[in-house]
Amino acid sequence: MYRKILVAMDLEHPEQVDKLLSTATSIAQANGSTIHLLYVIHAGPVILSQYLPINYEKMVSGKAQQALGMFATQLDMDRSNISSSVRFGTIYKEVLNHAKKHNEDLIIIGSHKAHVADNFLGSNASSIVRHAPCSTFVVR
Repeated sequence: MYRKILVAMDLEHPEQVDKLLSTATSIAQANGSTIHLLYVIHAGPVILSQYLPINYEKMVSGKAQQALGMFATQLDMDRSNISSSVRFGTIYKEVLNHAKKHNEDLIIIGSHKAHVADNFLGSNASSIVRHAPCSTFVVR
């Protein structure tokens, strides 16, 4: 049923990672799926970029890719069925763009307790659920 699973990781909330990866692994093993781990680094206001080091994107994405690689080795799956990537941008837009571009069958995302602002602006998880081109599974 689900051949390609996109796991949108939030490395800023490491307390969710084990539950998220456990869920993804269970679904992948039951369906013979591949897993793609995705971390989106939120791109702040352009005005702030002038204060960042020249190699900021390369440095931050390298550290994030290392973290994703470490998490990938912990999955109880054939390593050839696991891939990962790091992107910069608006989190929900990048997750949705990746899912559409790569024809993902399922997006697995974590969700944390909503803040008051989330009720007015909408969280990344709710935006992904509302606009996803495929099924979504939200892990609390």
